[in-house]
Formats: sequence, C-alpha cells, structure tokens
Amino acid sequence: MSHAAGHMAGRVASNTPVPTVYVVDELVVAPGRGREFLTSYLERYAPGARRRGLVLDRVLVSPPVWLDDQSNTLTVTWTVPGADAWWQQRWAAGRDPDVAAWWADADAALVSRRRTTSCALDDVAAVSDV
Repeated sequence: MSHAAGHMAGRVASNTPVPTVYVVDELVVAPGRGREFLTSYLERYAPGARRRGLVLDRVLVSPPVWLDDQSNTLTVTWTVPGADAWWQQRWAAGRDPDVAAWWADADAALVSRRRTTSCALDDVAAVSDV
C-alpha cells in the first residue's frame, strides 16, 4: 500500500460533506453596556477564537437598538467544520489562560451568558460518530 493510500485508510471519502457545528454565545449585557461589550468581544475574544478554528458566522443584537436603561442580548454564532474541529478548539480554549481571563473580565459587564453547541438535524449522526 502506498503512503498516500495508507494515509487515506479509515477516512471518509473526500466528497462527503463535513457537517457544520454551531457554537452560539447568548450574552445578556448590563444596561447601557451593549455596544461597549460587543466591541471588546470582537477585539479581545474573537481573534483568539479564530486562531482556535472558529469562524464568525453572525452577530445579532436584540432588541435591534442599543439600550441605555435596559439590557441588550447579543447572540454571536460561530461555526466549525465537524465534531473533531469542535473538540480541538474546545481543548485549545481550555488550555489558553487568555480565554479564562477574558471571561473573568467580561462577566463584570454581563447579566448572564450561555453557550450552546448544535448542528443541523441531518448532521446529528455524523457529528455523533467521533
């Protein structure tokens, strides 16, 4: 068996699409701090997330106006190609002290935060096969 053939053994055929895994941060920001927090998130947190393999998909602001006397909810969606990439970025984040420091600082501006990970229904079987 050639080196290339051996390298491909056990791999999924290259024409099989890799499922997208979505990593969603739902961040409820203290009243009047939405714009400031989002700027910090994009300038301080996002570059490291990108280095870990996350791709910024979208940023949603709810309600769609910056509030001074109420909280804005920021929904930031990242994507990674498949379960392996999700685990790799998760492992890297857990070993990066800058990530923990970012969230420790960020919590001062947040009312609450939640991170969920999901994929399309049709991709559950492929993502579960790790």
